Amino acid sequence: MKPLRDWTGAVLRGPAACRLLARMGIDARRFWLLTDLFGQLAARRELMSNLGHNATALRTSGWILCAMSGLMTLVLVTVHPHLATYLAAFLGLTGFLMSGVLFSEAGNSLVNPVEGLVLAHQPIDGATYTAAKLTHLARILLYLVPALNGIPALGGLLIGAPWYYPLLHLGAAFALGGVIALSCCAAFGWLIRFVPARRLKAAGQVAEVVPWTAFVMFQNSRGLLRHLHMPHWMPTDTATLAWIGVAIAAVAACAVAMGLRCLSGDYLVRISAIAGGSSGAKAKPRHSRTGGLVARYFGGPAARAGFEFVGRMLRRDWQFRRQMIPMLPAVVWVSYMAASGWRTSPFSGTFTVMHVAPHLFGMLFFVICPLLVYGSDYKGSWLFLLAPGGAIEPFARGIYAWLWLRIVVTPHIVLLAAAVWVWGIRDAALFTAYSAAVASLYLGLELRLIDGVPFSKPPKPSGQAILFPIMMGGGIVAAGAVAVQHFLLFRSPAAVLVTAVALSAGAYAATRSSLDAFATAIRFNLGLMSAEAKPLYTEVG
Repeated sequence: MKPLRDWTGAVLRGPAACRLLARMGIDARRFWLLTDLFGQLAARRELMSNLGHNATALRTSGWILCAMSGLMTLVLVTVHPHLATYLAAFLGLTGFLMSGVLFSEAGNSLVNPVEGLVLAHQPIDGATYTAAKLTHLARILLYLVPALNGIPALGGLLIGAPWYYPLLHLGAAFALGGVIALSCCAAFGWLIRFVPARRLKAAGQVAEVVPWTAFVMFQNSRGLLRHLHMPHWMPTDTATLAWIGVAIAAVAACAVAMGLRCLSGDYLVRISAIAGGSSGAKAKPRHSRTGGLVARYFGGPAARAGFEFVGRMLRRDWQFRRQMIPMLPAVVWVSYMAASGWRTSPFSGTFTVMHVAPHLFGMLFFVICPLLVYGSDYKGSWLFLLAPGGAIEPFARGIYAWLWLRIVVTPHIVLLAAAVWVWGIRDAALFTAYSAAVASLYLGLELRLIDGVPFSKPPKPSGQAILFPIMMGGGIVAAGAVAVQHFLLFRSPAAVLVTAVALSAGAYAATRSSLDAFATAIRFNLGLMSAEAKPLYTEVG
Protein backbone atom coordinates (compact mmCIF):
# COMPACT_ATOMS: atom_id res chain seq x y z
CA MET A 1 0.00 0.00 0.00
CA LYS A 2 2.85 2.39 0.85
CA PRO A 3 4.65 1.89 -2.53
CA LEU A 4 1.39 2.65 -4.34
CA ARG A 5 0.92 5.78 -2.24
CA ASP A 6 4.49 6.90 -2.94
CA TRP A 7 4.08 6.29 -6.68
CA THR A 8 0.79 8.24 -6.74
CA GLY A 9 2.42 11.15 -4.89
CA ALA A 10 5.35 11.18 -7.31
CA VAL A 11 3.00 11.29 -10.31
CA LEU A 12 0.81 14.05 -8.84
CA ARG A 13 3.87 16.19 -8.05
CA GLY A 14 5.66 15.42 -11.29
CA PRO A 15 6.32 17.78 -14.20
CA ALA A 16 3.17 16.85 -16.14
CA ALA A 17 0.88 17.57 -13.16
CA CYS A 18 2.73 20.83 -12.46
CA ARG A 19 2.25 21.97 -16.05
CA LEU A 20 -1.47 21.13 -15.81
CA LEU A 21 -1.77 23.18 -12.61
CA ALA A 22 0.07 26.08 -14.24
CA ARG A 23 -2.38 26.08 -17.15
CA MET A 24 -5.21 26.49 -14.62
CA GLY A 25 -3.47 29.49 -13.03
CA ILE A 26 -2.24 27.57 -9.96
CA ASP A 27 1.30 27.89 -8.64
CA ALA A 28 2.28 24.23 -8.24
CA ARG A 29 5.04 24.82 -5.68
CA ARG A 30 2.91 26.93 -3.35
CA PHE A 31 -0.08 24.60 -3.93
CA TRP A 32 1.81 21.59 -2.61
CA LEU A 33 3.30 23.61 0.26
CA LEU A 34 -0.19 24.62 1.35
CA THR A 35 -1.50 21.08 0.92
CA ASP A 36 1.32 19.72 3.10
CA LEU A 37 0.65 22.46 5.67
CA PHE A 38 -3.04 21.56 5.91
CA GLY A 39 -2.09 17.91 6.21
CA GLN A 40 0.28 18.63 9.09
CA LEU A 41 -2.33 20.74 10.87
CA ALA A 42 -4.80 17.87 10.52
CA ALA A 43 -2.23 15.36 11.81
CA ARG A 44 -1.69 17.59 14.86
CA ARG A 45 -5.48 17.72 15.33
CA GLU A 46 -5.55 21.49 14.80
CA LEU A 47 -7.66 21.39 11.63
CA MET A 48 -10.26 18.69 12.33
CA SER A 49 -13.47 20.50 11.43
CA ASN A 50 -13.24 19.38 7.78
CA LEU A 51 -14.31 15.85 6.94
CA GLY A 52 -11.66 15.50 4.22
CA HIS A 53 -8.84 16.15 6.72
CA ASN A 54 -10.05 13.54 9.21
CA ALA A 55 -9.13 10.05 8.02
CA THR A 56 -10.84 8.35 10.96
CA ALA A 57 -14.11 10.14 10.32
CA LEU A 58 -13.87 9.39 6.60
CA ARG A 59 -13.36 5.68 7.25
CA THR A 60 -16.23 5.57 9.72
CA SER A 61 -18.56 7.37 7.35
CA GLY A 62 -17.43 5.14 4.49
CA TRP A 63 -18.21 1.92 6.37
CA ILE A 64 -21.63 3.20 7.38
CA LEU A 65 -22.50 4.21 3.82
CA CYS A 66 -21.10 0.92 2.52
CA ALA A 67 -23.42 -1.03 4.81
CA MET A 68 -26.38 1.10 3.76
CA SER A 69 -25.67 0.70 0.03
CA GLY A 70 -25.10 -3.04 0.51
CA LEU A 71 -28.52 -3.44 2.11
CA MET A 72 -30.08 -1.42 -0.70
CA THR A 73 -28.29 -3.58 -3.28
CA LEU A 74 -29.64 -6.75 -1.68
CA VAL A 75 -33.19 -5.43 -1.88
CA LEU A 76 -32.89 -4.27 -5.50
CA VAL A 77 -31.21 -7.47 -6.68
CA THR A 78 -34.07 -9.43 -5.16
CA VAL A 79 -36.60 -7.26 -7.02
CA HIS A 80 -34.53 -7.59 -10.25
CA PRO A 81 -35.23 -4.13 -11.78
CA HIS A 82 -34.21 -2.87 -15.20
CA LEU A 83 -30.50 -2.04 -15.39
CA ALA A 84 -31.13 1.65 -16.14
CA THR A 85 -33.45 1.92 -13.13
CA TYR A 86 -30.85 0.17 -10.96
CA LEU A 87 -28.11 2.58 -12.03
CA ALA A 88 -30.36 5.64 -11.67
CA ALA A 89 -31.32 4.65 -8.11
CA PHE A 90 -27.71 4.58 -6.89
CA LEU A 91 -26.67 7.65 -8.86
CA GLY A 92 -29.63 9.50 -7.33
CA LEU A 93 -28.59 8.38 -3.83
CA THR A 94 -25.00 9.42 -4.54
CA GLY A 95 -26.08 12.81 -5.85
CA PHE A 96 -28.36 13.44 -2.88
CA LEU A 97 -25.80 12.54 -0.20
CA MET A 98 -22.80 14.10 -1.96
CA SER A 99 -24.69 17.36 -2.54
CA GLY A 100 -25.35 17.78 1.17
CA VAL A 101 -21.89 16.69 2.32
CA LEU A 102 -19.84 18.57 -0.30
CA PHE A 103 -21.89 21.76 -0.03
CA SER A 104 -21.46 21.74 3.73
CA GLU A 105 -17.73 20.99 3.54
CA ALA A 106 -17.09 23.65 0.90
CA GLY A 107 -18.98 26.20 3.01
CA ASN A 108 -17.10 25.24 6.16
CA SER A 109 -13.77 25.67 4.34
CA LEU A 110 -14.55 28.92 2.57
CA VAL A 111 -17.01 30.75 4.82
CA ASN A 112 -15.52 29.72 8.16
CA PRO A 113 -11.73 29.98 7.50
CA VAL A 114 -9.45 28.92 10.34
CA GLU A 115 -6.02 29.71 8.94
CA GLY A 116 -6.95 32.36 6.37
CA LEU A 117 -5.94 35.39 8.46
CA VAL A 118 -2.49 33.88 9.07
CA LEU A 119 -1.81 33.22 5.39
CA ALA A 120 -3.59 36.20 3.82
CA HIS A 121 -0.46 38.40 3.93
CA GLN A 122 1.69 35.77 2.18
CA PRO A 123 2.41 36.08 -1.59
CA ILE A 124 -0.22 33.50 -2.57
CA ASP A 125 -2.73 34.11 -5.33
CA GLY A 126 -6.38 33.29 -4.84
CA ALA A 127 -6.51 30.38 -7.28
CA THR A 128 -3.60 28.59 -5.57
CA TYR A 129 -5.01 29.12 -2.09
CA THR A 130 -8.58 28.06 -2.86
CA ALA A 131 -7.38 25.01 -4.83
CA ALA A 132 -5.29 23.86 -1.87
CA LYS A 133 -8.07 24.70 0.57
CA LEU A 134 -10.60 22.60 -1.32
CA THR A 135 -8.35 19.62 -2.05
CA HIS A 136 -9.97 17.76 0.83
CA LEU A 137 -13.18 17.58 -1.23
CA ALA A 138 -11.34 15.19 -3.56
CA ARG A 139 -10.51 12.98 -0.57
CA ILE A 140 -14.17 12.90 0.37
CA LEU A 141 -15.04 11.73 -3.14
CA LEU A 142 -12.29 9.08 -3.10
CA TYR A 143 -13.63 7.65 0.16
CA LEU A 144 -17.40 8.03 -0.02
CA VAL A 145 -18.16 7.45 -3.72
CA PRO A 146 -16.66 3.90 -3.72
CA ALA A 147 -18.33 3.26 -0.36
CA LEU A 148 -21.71 4.11 -1.86
CA ASN A 149 -21.19 2.42 -5.23
CA GLY A 150 -18.64 -0.39 -4.79
CA ILE A 151 -21.09 -3.11 -3.78
CA PRO A 152 -23.87 -1.85 -6.12
CA ALA A 153 -21.42 -1.88 -9.05
CA LEU A 154 -20.70 -5.57 -8.46
CA GLY A 155 -24.35 -6.27 -7.68
CA GLY A 156 -25.30 -5.13 -11.18
CA LEU A 157 -23.68 -8.32 -12.52
CA LEU A 158 -26.36 -10.33 -10.70
CA ILE A 159 -29.18 -8.75 -12.72
CA GLY A 160 -27.73 -9.45 -16.15
CA ALA A 161 -25.33 -6.52 -16.63
CA PRO A 162 -22.33 -6.95 -18.98
CA TRP A 163 -18.86 -7.60 -17.55
CA TYR A 164 -17.78 -3.95 -17.91
CA TYR A 165 -20.76 -2.61 -15.91
CA PRO A 166 -18.80 -2.11 -12.60
CA LEU A 167 -16.36 0.22 -14.39
CA LEU A 168 -19.25 2.10 -16.03
CA HIS A 169 -21.11 2.40 -12.71
CA LEU A 170 -18.09 3.69 -10.77
CA GLY A 171 -17.08 6.03 -13.60
CA ALA A 172 -20.55 7.58 -13.72
CA ALA A 173 -20.59 7.94 -9.91
CA PHE A 174 -17.18 9.67 -9.85
CA ALA A 175 -18.20 11.95 -12.74
CA LEU A 176 -21.39 12.91 -10.88
CA GLY A 177 -19.45 13.56 -7.68
CA GLY A 178 -16.91 15.72 -9.52
CA VAL A 179 -19.63 17.80 -11.15
CA ILE A 180 -21.33 18.28 -7.77
CA ALA A 181 -18.04 19.32 -6.13
CA LEU A 182 -17.31 21.88 -8.85
CA SER A 183 -20.88 23.18 -8.67
CA CYS A 184 -20.67 23.62 -4.90
CA CYS A 185 -17.41 25.58 -5.20
CA ALA A 186 -18.88 27.70 -7.99
CA ALA A 187 -21.97 28.46 -5.90
CA PHE A 188 -19.80 29.84 -3.11
CA GLY A 189 -17.81 31.77 -5.71
CA TRP A 190 -20.99 33.57 -6.75
CA LEU A 191 -21.86 34.21 -3.10
CA ILE A 192 -18.41 35.66 -2.38
CA ARG A 193 -18.70 37.84 -5.48
CA PHE A 194 -22.10 39.39 -4.75
CA VAL A 195 -22.85 38.97 -1.01
CA PRO A 196 -21.23 41.44 1.42
CA ALA A 197 -18.44 39.76 3.32
CA ARG A 198 -19.93 40.51 6.74
CA ARG A 199 -23.10 38.62 5.76
CA LEU A 200 -21.42 35.75 3.97
CA LYS A 201 -21.56 33.30 6.87
CA ALA A 202 -25.32 33.62 7.17
CA ALA A 203 -25.77 33.47 3.40
CA GLY A 204 -23.55 30.39 3.19
CA GLN A 205 -25.58 28.50 5.77
CA VAL A 206 -28.82 29.45 4.05
CA ALA A 207 -27.35 28.15 0.78
CA GLU A 208 -26.49 24.83 2.46
CA VAL A 209 -30.19 24.17 2.99
CA VAL A 210 -30.83 24.27 -0.77
CA PRO A 211 -29.89 20.64 -1.67
CA TRP A 212 -31.97 19.19 1.16
CA THR A 213 -34.89 21.52 0.48
CA ALA A 214 -34.77 20.66 -3.23
CA PHE A 215 -35.08 16.99 -2.34
CA VAL A 216 -38.09 17.63 -0.11
CA MET A 217 -39.74 19.78 -2.77
CA PHE A 218 -39.10 17.10 -5.39
CA GLN A 219 -41.07 14.63 -3.28
CA ASN A 220 -44.13 16.92 -3.40
CA SER A 221 -43.75 18.33 -6.93
CA ARG A 222 -45.99 15.90 -8.82
CA GLY A 223 -49.20 17.66 -7.87
CA LEU A 224 -47.72 21.03 -8.79
CA LEU A 225 -46.60 19.74 -12.17
CA ARG A 226 -50.09 18.39 -12.85
CA HIS A 227 -51.61 21.80 -12.08
CA LEU A 228 -49.15 23.52 -14.42
CA HIS A 229 -50.22 21.30 -17.35
CA MET A 230 -46.67 21.22 -18.66
CA PRO A 231 -47.33 18.68 -21.48
CA HIS A 232 -49.56 21.29 -23.20
CA TRP A 233 -46.81 23.86 -23.64
CA MET A 234 -43.64 21.74 -23.54
CA PRO A 235 -42.26 20.70 -26.94
CA THR A 236 -42.65 17.01 -27.75
CA ASP A 237 -40.18 16.78 -30.61
CA THR A 238 -37.12 14.73 -29.61
CA ALA A 239 -34.68 16.96 -31.48
CA THR A 240 -36.08 20.10 -29.82
CA LEU A 241 -35.84 18.53 -26.37
CA ALA A 242 -32.26 17.50 -27.11
CA TRP A 243 -31.30 21.06 -28.08
CA ILE A 244 -33.01 22.41 -24.95
CA GLY A 245 -31.00 19.97 -22.85
CA VAL A 246 -27.75 21.00 -24.58
CA ALA A 247 -28.56 24.68 -24.00
CA ILE A 248 -29.28 24.10 -20.30
CA ALA A 249 -26.04 22.13 -19.92
CA ALA A 250 -24.07 24.89 -21.67
CA VAL A 251 -25.55 27.60 -19.44
CA ALA A 252 -24.84 25.50 -16.34
CA ALA A 253 -21.23 24.90 -17.47
CA CYS A 254 -20.71 28.64 -18.05
CA ALA A 255 -22.20 29.45 -14.63
CA VAL A 256 -19.88 26.93 -12.95
CA ALA A 257 -16.81 28.23 -14.81
CA MET A 258 -17.59 31.85 -13.96
CA GLY A 259 -18.33 30.93 -10.34
CA LEU A 260 -14.95 29.20 -10.02
CA ARG A 261 -13.30 32.26 -11.57
CA CYS A 262 -15.00 34.53 -9.03
CA LEU A 263 -13.90 32.23 -6.22
CA SER A 264 -10.25 32.16 -7.27
CA GLY A 265 -10.12 35.91 -7.86
CA ASP A 266 -12.01 37.37 -4.88
CA TYR A 267 -11.50 34.99 -1.97
CA LEU A 268 -8.18 36.07 -0.45
CA VAL A 269 -9.07 39.74 -0.92
CA ARG A 270 -12.10 39.39 1.34
CA ILE A 271 -10.91 36.75 3.76
CA SER A 272 -10.32 39.18 6.64
CA ALA A 273 -13.90 40.46 6.48
CA ILE A 274 -15.23 36.90 6.01
CA ALA A 275 -13.42 35.63 9.11
CA GLY A 276 -14.58 38.59 11.17
CA GLY A 277 -18.19 38.40 10.07
CA SER A 278 -20.71 41.06 10.92
CA SER A 279 -19.72 43.22 13.86
CA GLY A 280 -22.97 45.11 14.18
CA ALA A 281 -23.94 47.13 17.20
CA LYS A 282 -22.98 46.07 20.66
CA ALA A 283 -25.51 43.72 22.16
CA LYS A 284 -27.56 45.30 24.92
CA PRO A 285 -28.13 43.27 28.08
CA ARG A 286 -31.62 41.82 28.20
CA HIS A 287 -33.43 40.62 31.28
CA SER A 288 -35.91 38.01 30.11
CA ARG A 289 -38.75 36.90 32.32
CA THR A 290 -38.05 33.28 31.42
CA GLY A 291 -34.50 33.63 32.73
CA GLY A 292 -35.89 34.92 36.02
CA LEU A 293 -38.23 31.95 36.30
CA VAL A 294 -35.35 29.58 35.59
CA ALA A 295 -33.26 31.24 38.29
CA ARG A 296 -36.15 30.90 40.76
CA TYR A 297 -37.17 27.30 40.12
CA PHE A 298 -34.06 25.58 38.73
CA GLY A 299 -31.22 26.67 40.96
CA GLY A 300 -30.43 30.39 41.11
CA PRO A 301 -28.04 32.53 39.06
CA ALA A 302 -25.95 29.54 37.91
CA ALA A 303 -29.06 27.92 36.40
CA ARG A 304 -29.89 31.18 34.64
CA ALA A 305 -26.32 31.31 33.34
CA GLY A 306 -26.69 27.85 31.79
CA PHE A 307 -30.07 28.79 30.33
CA GLU A 308 -28.82 32.02 28.72
CA PHE A 309 -25.51 30.50 27.59
CA VAL A 310 -27.10 27.64 25.67
CA GLY A 311 -29.86 29.83 24.26
CA ARG A 312 -27.39 32.31 22.78
CA MET A 313 -24.80 29.81 21.58
CA LEU A 314 -27.37 27.65 19.80
CA ARG A 315 -28.16 30.65 17.60
CA ARG A 316 -24.57 31.81 17.08
CA ASP A 317 -22.22 28.83 16.98
CA TRP A 318 -21.16 28.06 13.41
CA GLN A 319 -20.46 24.36 13.82
CA PHE A 320 -23.71 23.59 15.64
CA ARG A 321 -25.80 25.42 13.05
CA ARG A 322 -23.88 23.63 10.31
CA GLN A 323 -24.67 20.21 11.76
CA MET A 324 -28.34 21.09 12.27
CA ILE A 325 -28.91 22.46 8.76
CA PRO A 326 -29.89 19.04 7.29
CA MET A 327 -32.70 18.87 9.84
CA LEU A 328 -34.44 22.01 8.58
CA PRO A 329 -35.99 20.54 5.41
CA ALA A 330 -37.24 17.58 7.45
CA VAL A 331 -38.84 19.99 9.93
CA VAL A 332 -40.49 21.87 7.06
CA TRP A 333 -41.77 18.64 5.54
CA VAL A 334 -43.15 17.39 8.88
CA SER A 335 -44.80 20.75 9.49
CA TYR A 336 -46.43 20.55 6.06
CA MET A 337 -47.70 17.03 6.75
CA ALA A 338 -48.98 18.05 10.17
CA ALA A 339 -50.80 21.05 8.73
CA SER A 340 -52.55 18.81 6.20
CA GLY A 341 -53.76 16.20 8.71
CA TRP A 342 -53.88 17.71 12.17
CA ARG A 343 -57.62 18.43 12.10
CA THR A 344 -58.42 14.72 12.60
CA SER A 345 -58.34 13.74 16.26
CA PRO A 346 -55.96 10.88 17.14
CA PHE A 347 -58.84 9.32 19.13
CA SER A 348 -61.00 8.98 16.00
CA GLY A 349 -59.62 5.53 15.15
CA THR A 350 -58.03 6.86 11.96
CA PHE A 351 -54.27 7.04 11.61
CA THR A 352 -53.05 10.64 11.37
CA VAL A 353 -49.70 12.37 11.36
CA MET A 354 -50.33 13.44 14.97
CA HIS A 355 -49.63 9.86 16.08
CA VAL A 356 -46.02 10.46 15.03
CA ALA A 357 -45.67 13.91 16.63
CA PRO A 358 -44.60 12.79 20.17
CA HIS A 359 -41.70 10.77 18.78
CA LEU A 360 -40.40 13.55 16.55
CA PHE A 361 -39.20 15.31 19.69
CA GLY A 362 -37.20 12.21 20.60
CA MET A 363 -35.52 12.13 17.21
CA LEU A 364 -34.78 15.85 17.47
CA PHE A 365 -33.17 15.46 20.90
CA PHE A 366 -31.22 12.46 19.60
CA VAL A 367 -29.61 14.78 17.07
CA ILE A 368 -29.19 17.86 19.29
CA CYS A 369 -27.79 16.31 22.47
CA PRO A 370 -24.70 14.54 21.02
CA LEU A 371 -23.82 17.64 18.96
CA LEU A 372 -24.27 20.11 21.81
CA VAL A 373 -20.75 19.65 23.21
CA TYR A 374 -19.01 20.60 19.93
CA GLY A 375 -18.45 24.20 18.90
CA SER A 376 -16.30 26.60 16.91
CA ASP A 377 -14.92 28.49 19.92
CA TYR A 378 -14.01 25.47 22.01
CA LYS A 379 -10.60 26.93 22.91
CA GLY A 380 -12.36 29.46 25.13
CA SER A 381 -13.83 26.72 27.32
CA TRP A 382 -11.05 27.34 29.89
CA LEU A 383 -13.35 30.06 31.21
CA PHE A 384 -15.48 27.40 32.92
CA LEU A 385 -12.47 26.42 35.06
CA LEU A 386 -13.00 29.69 36.95
CA ALA A 387 -16.53 28.74 38.04
CA PRO A 388 -17.00 27.50 41.62
CA GLY A 389 -17.59 23.77 42.03
CA GLY A 390 -21.05 24.27 43.53
CA ALA A 391 -22.31 25.99 40.38
CA ILE A 392 -22.02 22.93 38.12
CA GLU A 393 -25.28 21.20 39.17
CA PRO A 394 -27.50 24.31 38.77
CA PHE A 395 -25.67 25.16 35.53
CA ALA A 396 -26.62 21.72 34.17
CA ARG A 397 -30.21 22.25 35.31
CA GLY A 398 -30.28 25.58 33.45
CA ILE A 399 -29.20 23.84 30.23
CA TYR A 400 -31.94 21.27 30.73
CA ALA A 401 -34.43 24.08 31.40
CA TRP A 402 -33.72 25.67 28.02
CA LEU A 403 -34.16 22.39 26.15
CA TRP A 404 -37.34 21.52 28.03
CA LEU A 405 -39.01 24.94 27.97
CA ARG A 406 -38.13 25.89 24.40
CA ILE A 407 -38.45 22.54 22.62
CA VAL A 408 -41.06 20.70 24.73
CA VAL A 409 -43.25 23.14 26.64
CA THR A 410 -43.64 25.95 24.09
CA PRO A 411 -44.71 23.75 21.12
CA HIS A 412 -47.18 21.85 23.30
CA ILE A 413 -48.79 25.07 24.52
CA VAL A 414 -49.30 26.07 20.89
CA LEU A 415 -50.61 22.58 20.10
CA LEU A 416 -53.08 22.67 22.99
CA ALA A 417 -54.44 26.09 21.97
CA ALA A 418 -54.95 24.94 18.35
CA ALA A 419 -56.27 21.44 19.15
CA VAL A 420 -58.93 22.64 21.61
CA TRP A 421 -60.57 24.56 18.82
CA VAL A 422 -60.73 21.53 16.49
CA TRP A 423 -60.77 18.36 18.64
CA GLY A 424 -62.48 19.55 21.79
CA ILE A 425 -61.12 20.02 25.30
CA ARG A 426 -60.93 16.33 26.29
CA ASP A 427 -59.05 15.02 23.26
CA ALA A 428 -56.76 18.04 23.07
CA ALA A 429 -55.82 17.92 26.77
CA LEU A 430 -55.23 14.15 26.77
CA PHE A 431 -53.11 14.13 23.64
CA THR A 432 -51.09 17.18 24.68
CA ALA A 433 -50.38 15.67 28.10
CA TYR A 434 -49.37 12.35 26.54
CA SER A 435 -47.15 13.98 23.91
CA ALA A 436 -45.45 16.26 26.46
CA ALA A 437 -44.81 13.26 28.73
CA VAL A 438 -43.26 11.27 25.86
CA ALA A 439 -41.08 14.22 24.80
CA SER A 440 -39.98 14.85 28.40
CA LEU A 441 -39.05 11.18 28.78
CA TYR A 442 -37.01 11.32 25.59
CA LEU A 443 -35.20 14.42 26.85
CA GLY A 444 -34.62 12.87 30.28
CA LEU A 445 -33.01 9.81 28.72
CA GLU A 446 -31.05 11.53 25.95
CA LEU A 447 -29.65 14.19 28.27
CA ARG A 448 -26.94 11.62 29.02
CA LEU A 449 -25.65 12.08 25.47
CA ILE A 450 -24.33 15.56 26.36
CA ASP A 451 -20.81 14.55 27.34
CA GLY A 452 -19.44 17.70 28.94
CA VAL A 453 -19.84 21.47 28.85
CA PRO A 454 -21.77 22.54 25.74
CA PHE A 455 -19.65 23.94 22.89
CA SER A 456 -16.40 23.00 24.66
CA LYS A 457 -14.96 20.38 22.26
CA PRO A 458 -13.62 20.54 18.70
CA PRO A 459 -16.23 19.47 16.14
CA LYS A 460 -16.42 15.99 14.68
CA PRO A 461 -17.04 16.25 10.93
CA SER A 462 -18.42 12.70 10.72
CA GLY A 463 -21.63 13.80 12.45
CA GLN A 464 -23.31 15.12 9.34
CA ALA A 465 -22.26 12.18 7.17
CA ILE A 466 -23.88 9.66 9.49
CA LEU A 467 -26.98 11.74 10.17
CA PHE A 468 -29.02 10.11 7.40
CA PRO A 469 -28.45 6.48 8.57
CA ILE A 470 -29.16 7.49 12.18
CA MET A 471 -32.44 9.07 11.17
CA MET A 472 -33.37 5.92 9.24
CA GLY A 473 -32.68 3.69 12.25
CA GLY A 474 -34.53 6.00 14.62
CA GLY A 475 -37.45 6.13 12.22
CA ILE A 476 -37.79 2.34 12.29
CA VAL A 477 -37.91 2.30 16.10
CA ALA A 478 -40.38 5.18 16.21
CA ALA A 479 -42.59 3.42 13.65
CA GLY A 480 -43.03 0.48 16.03
CA ALA A 481 -44.04 2.80 18.88
CA VAL A 482 -46.50 4.62 16.61
CA ALA A 483 -48.12 1.32 15.64
CA VAL A 484 -48.60 0.42 19.32
CA GLN A 485 -50.20 3.81 19.96
CA HIS A 486 -52.57 3.59 17.02
CA PHE A 487 -53.78 0.02 17.44
CA LEU A 488 -53.78 -0.30 21.25
CA LEU A 489 -53.36 2.92 23.23
CA PHE A 490 -55.53 5.54 21.52
CA ARG A 491 -58.58 3.29 21.51
CA SER A 492 -59.28 4.31 25.12
CA PRO A 493 -58.96 7.83 26.61
CA ALA A 494 -58.54 6.31 30.07
CA ALA A 495 -55.55 4.26 28.86
CA VAL A 496 -53.96 7.41 27.43
CA LEU A 497 -54.43 9.24 30.75
CA VAL A 498 -52.89 6.41 32.79
CA THR A 499 -50.01 6.07 30.32
CA ALA A 500 -49.36 9.83 30.38
CA VAL A 501 -49.16 9.81 34.20
CA ALA A 502 -46.80 6.82 34.16
CA LEU A 503 -44.61 8.40 31.49
CA SER A 504 -44.48 11.65 33.45
CA ALA A 505 -43.26 9.80 36.52
CA GLY A 506 -40.69 7.98 34.42
CA ALA A 507 -39.56 11.25 32.84
CA TYR A 508 -39.10 12.82 36.29
CA ALA A 509 -37.00 9.91 37.54
CA ALA A 510 -34.97 9.71 34.32
CA THR A 511 -34.32 13.47 34.35
CA ARG A 512 -33.05 13.49 37.92
CA SER A 513 -30.69 10.61 37.19
CA SER A 514 -29.52 12.12 33.90
CA LEU A 515 -28.91 15.54 35.45
CA ASP A 516 -26.61 13.93 38.03
CA ALA A 517 -24.77 12.12 35.23
CA PHE A 518 -24.63 15.33 33.18
CA ALA A 519 -23.10 17.30 36.06
CA THR A 520 -20.58 14.49 36.61
CA ALA A 521 -19.62 14.57 32.92
CA ILE A 522 -19.12 18.35 33.08
CA ARG A 523 -16.95 18.03 36.19
CA PHE A 524 -14.93 15.19 34.64
CA ASN A 525 -14.24 17.07 31.40
CA LEU A 526 -13.29 20.23 33.27
CA GLY A 527 -10.87 18.11 35.31
CA LEU A 528 -9.29 16.79 32.12
CA MET A 529 -9.03 20.33 30.78
CA SER A 530 -7.35 21.48 33.97
CA ALA A 531 -4.89 18.57 33.86
CA GLU A 532 -3.97 19.42 30.25
CA ALA A 533 -3.32 23.05 31.18
CA LYS A 534 -0.95 22.31 34.10
CA PRO A 535 2.07 21.15 32.00
CA LEU A 536 1.95 24.42 30.04
CA TYR A 537 2.38 26.55 33.14
CA THR A 538 4.96 24.15 34.56
CA GLU A 539 7.04 24.44 31.38
CA VAL A 540 6.78 28.22 31.32
CA GLY A 541 7.80 28.39 34.96
